[in-house]
Amino acid sequence: ALAHPAARRGMVRAGIAVYGIAPGPSVDHLCRDLRPALSLRARVAAVRRVAAGERVSYGLHHTFPVATTLATVPIGYADGVRRGLWPGGELLVGGKRRPIVGVVTMDQLMVDCADDEVAPGDEVVLIGSQGGERITAADWARHLGTIAYEVTTGISARVPRHVVRTP
Repeated sequence: ALAHPAARRGMVRAGIAVYGIAPGPSVDHLCRDLRPALSLRARVAAVRRVAAGERVSYGLHHTFPVATTLATVPIGYADGVRRGLWPGGELLVGGKRRPIVGVVTMDQLMVDCADDEVAPGDEVVLIGSQGGERITAADWARHLGTIAYEVTTGISARVPRHVVRTP
């Protein structure tokens, strides 16, 4: 239907476009009017300051080059957040892109919040928008070397679903 406007509103398989996500880079130019309808959000569970040189995560895989604020978020690979998002994956905290640090574990991950004020209960956006920033399922897919379908279908049944109606 994206490539054949005459087929729209007929018997077509909408697929991932229902989520407002383009099926793949080859049709991005046909999907400019799609609006993302899926978000994945969590809340900060714990916050602590870490010193320069401190190491965290299983196997102490991540060393902080400078002192920073570390937030723990209770979502992990059992929820559909792929381990391959570290290193290099980002989340939104306080409307800013922040890096995932250390290994994504079964039930949690950690994010470097620099010197920003962050508190337990603050919203973390894994997929969606916050402030002027946006992270999409396609962003995850590019980072992971896969497709957005795999990202969205990988969000497990453990994650509560909420339907939000917007005007």
